[in-house]
Amino acid sequence: MTRNNNLIFSIIAALAIGNIAYGMMTQLIPLAMNAEGDNKFLIGQNVMAGQAGVLLSGACLAWLRQHFKSHTLVMGCLAMAFIGFSLFPFTSAVYSWFLIRFLIGITGATIYTTGESWLQANTGDSARGRVMGAYLTCQAFTFALGPFFIPWTGVSGWQPWAFCFVPVVIALLLMRRVKVEEVATGQVAARLLPTLHNGAFVFLAIGVVTFFDAFMLTFFDLFAKAHGYSDGAASTLLSFGIAVCMVMFFPIGWLADHWSRRGTLALCYAVALISALLLTATIGTWMVWPVIVVLRGTAFGGYLTAYALLGEKFKGTSMVAAASINSLLWGVSGILGPPFAGFVFDRFGIGLLPWFLAACFVPALAALALRPRPNAA
Repeated sequence: MTRNNNLIFSIIAALAIGNIAYGMMTQLIPLAMNAEGDNKFLIGQNVMAGQAGVLLSGACLAWLRQHFKSHTLVMGCLAMAFIGFSLFPFTSAVYSWFLIRFLIGITGATIYTTGESWLQANTGDSARGRVMGAYLTCQAFTFALGPFFIPWTGVSGWQPWAFCFVPVVIALLLMRRVKVEEVATGQVAARLLPTLHNGAFVFLAIGVVTFFDAFMLTFFDLFAKAHGYSDGAASTLLSFGIAVCMVMFFPIGWLADHWSRRGTLALCYAVALISALLLTATIGTWMVWPVIVVLRGTAFGGYLTAYALLGEKFKGTSMVAAASINSLLWGVSGILGPPFAGFVFDRFGIGLLPWFLAACFVPALAALALRPRPNAA
């Protein structure tokens, strides 16, 4: 299926294990801050600190890849992430978490953006959707794994953070065995603005999911709590959606490879929009469990399809620039999205969250409707 199946497997395994830490942190920090009495705007600002790190990583990644071997960058960032996660339980002031999360934002974006570019470089066009589907399946499972322990560990003390820094150590050991061809070191980096212009539609299709994920991961637990769920139950519900939706990724990738990637993208985002609106009617009932699975499955099914289109369009140093833009999109969405949403929710209620989630997919669906040609991406 790929030019180097062993390499693909090794990359996915190392990234997936490390992702346990990021999944745990994403749900743990809002719950811990909420338990301390911090308002939703402050929680959104904490997310913004992490995404500022993501933004900085995206802005610098093409230059870093030009001057340093990508494997060295990833190993160094994993070591820095371990230090960052280890500091959380020993810092009592909430505001110190902003600096730590900024550091982890830089390291995480560099690790995963570089790892995804490795996958793109070592995958043929005909199998790109399935490889990205397999990658996102593993990412979804491991991202959801850590938070399942929140009901037992609680949200304070060192116990929940142990589920963050231990997986990073394991990922560091696994990543030592990954051997990749350095395609960008020493070469002139492709410029970001021309790359963004050349792939405007694909970057739009990716960008809508970055806003969706920023809103959902930051505020869904609080949305569920407003409807009677406990901390543990709210976390379990979101983790269930993140984990179980993984069964959808490989079939969506297969559909993208064998049918139409633009058609698959449109189908995924249309279903995601409808599913987001159904949250209001189903929260507090058993129906919310399948709804949240379909919502996250189709949203990230669209993301993997868009990323497959990205791999078709860009190669070599251009792919490095495209991966940098992808990181920038995650950073911009994290900086702008949660603080704005938190401001609105503080004044008008967290019940607006489903409308925020649904609105994310409108620009991509509008672009698909306006540019229906297969080669428009």
